[in-house]
Amino acid sequence: MSAAAALSLTSGVSVDEVVDSYWIFLARNHFDVHLDRFKQRLDSDTKAAEAEAVVFSLLWNAKARPDIFEDISKGGPDFSCEPFKQEKFLVEVTSLDSSAVTRRSSLPDRLEEGGGGAFGLITAALQRAAVGKASQLANHPYPRVLAITSSHAFASILMDAHAAENLLLSDTMISYRIGNFSDPGRQITDLRRSVFFRTDRSGTRIVPCRRSISAILLVSISWGQADVVGILHPEPEIVFKPGLLSQVPYLRLTSWPVGSEIKTEWHSNGERSGTFHHRRIR
Repeated sequence: MSAAAALSLTSGVSVDEVVDSYWIFLARNHFDVHLDRFKQRLDSDTKAAEAEAVVFSLLWNAKARPDIFEDISKGGPDFSCEPFKQEKFLVEVTSLDSSAVTRRSSLPDRLEEGGGGAFGLITAALQRAAVGKASQLANHPYPRVLAITSSHAFASILMDAHAAENLLLSDTMISYRIGNFSDPGRQITDLRRSVFFRTDRSGTRIVPCRRSISAILLVSISWGQADVVGILHPEPEIVFKPGLLSQVPYLRLTSWPVGSEIKTEWHSNGERSGTFHHRRIR
C-alpha cells in the first residue's frame, strides 16, 4: 500500500464535505424545515452550523444511528440516537464563539510559528454553555447528552482531559500551611465552576445540580477530525451509559455522594481523548 493510500484511510475529509453530506441527508430524508434553518445558520452563524453537521457525522460514523429530533416550533435536543434496540439517548449541540475563547484564553485563533507561554482556562465559558442548555434538555424520557464544541485553533488543548477535570471539579488551587515548609500542599476547589454539583446553602453538603444533563461531550473540531472527551453526571435524572458511545473516554467521580475529599477516574480504553476522523454521512 502506498503512503498516499494509507493516508487516505486514516485522515478525515474536510468540514466543508461533512456540511455538504449533512445538507444532502436533510434533503434526502425530507427534513425540509430543518434544512431551511440549517441554510440560514450557515449564513448567520457558520461555526454553529458546522458544529451541528460535525457532531451528527461523528454520531453517524460511531454507529449511534442518529436522527433529527428537534421540533422547530418547540425546540428541544437536536438529535436522537439508538445504537442498540431500546437504548436511546438525545444529543444537543452548542458551539463556543471563537472570539470569546480567544479573549478568555489569550490564545490567537490561528496557528503561528514560534511563541509559547501561559494561557487562560475557559472553564467559565464551558459552564455557561451548560447552564444555558440545561432547561432545553429537561423533561425527556431518555438520557440527554450536551455536546459543547469549539473550532478555535487551540481547541484541542482548551477542551482536553484537563479541561474536563476543571469543568467537573471547578478550577483547582493549591493549599499550603503558612510557615510549614515541609507541607507538600494539596489541591482544593470551591466548586464555583463545577458543572454538576455545588455546596448547599449551609456550605456543609455537596449536592447535585443541572440534573437534566446526563453527560457532557467536549468536542474540539479541526480540519480533518474531532477530538472528544466526556464527563458523566454523578446523579442525573436519567443515567447515560458510556457504552452507548464507547469510543469516548468519560471522566466520572469514583463515589457519590462525596465527603471532604473528591476523587475522579476515567472510564475509557486507556486513551485520554476519542479521535473521530471526519466522514461523510452516507
